[in-house]
Amino acid sequence: MSQAHVRDLSGSKAEQGLDALLDDLPGLLSSAASQYVKLLRRGSKLVGDLLPIDQLASSNDCCSVPTQECPPRCIAEICWEGCACEVQRATVTVKNSGAQTRAFSFTAGNLGPAKVEVAPPAATLAPGQAVTLQVAVPASQGLKDGETYTGELLIRGAYEQCVRLRLRVGPAAVPHLDVCQGEVPQKITELNWYRHWQCTDPCVSERTPNEQPGAVLAGTHVPAAAPATVNPAPAAAAPAQGSLSLLRGAAAKKKTARGAAKKRG
Repeated sequence: MSQAHVRDLSGSKAEQGLDALLDDLPGLLSSAASQYVKLLRRGSKLVGDLLPIDQLASSNDCCSVPTQECPPRCIAEICWEGCACEVQRATVTVKNSGAQTRAFSFTAGNLGPAKVEVAPPAATLAPGQAVTLQVAVPASQGLKDGETYTGELLIRGAYEQCVRLRLRVGPAAVPHLDVCQGEVPQKITELNWYRHWQCTDPCVSERTPNEQPGAVLAGTHVPAAAPATVNPAPAAAAPAQGSLSLLRGAAAKKKTARGAAKKRG
């Protein structure tokens, strides 16, 4: 994935010098350190405000005539880092801070073989009105890895200003993964702990959702479950203990009567 940042060129010399130094560090540091560089870049403006080097030379001169320098022609720099196959995008907001309505035009050149696209190309802005430009660098096969391409975005209103454009082309990041697969693995479990038998089952089931119970899976017959009995009849009740005693007593009386009849005869 491409990365981008904006470098302010309208600050003091100390700020610009520190920011230029930070631009060279990401190529020498790891990605973790690059995140730290971004934090340092945000604080570079504070360093420039705390160290107004341009005013130190005349700070002790009480009779100096006030002077004012012209604003820099290039007010900022947009830096992209990405591969040639990606479209690089940025937005630039232009505001009319003057006291009258002005017509602005916006043009950009090339970054190597890639033509920089700017939309809209022109706008008429009333005092205090602003417009946001869409800047895009299309993907191009002519961009070479390791090369840095520079260009300018020109903003013409009451006077001309520019935004520097810089594209550093790097190789595309392509993740790679190795997967190794051979025969179907087997799961081996012990049938019982006291019997030294093993059960071997394939780790991948060959049964499809349309197969019914009772099908043959991997050479082993799977029996269908027995149907459940609905409302089974209650079992016959066992004879009570008292009834058994009466039956035994009647049998004993019959046996005694038979023995007495034999003696009489």
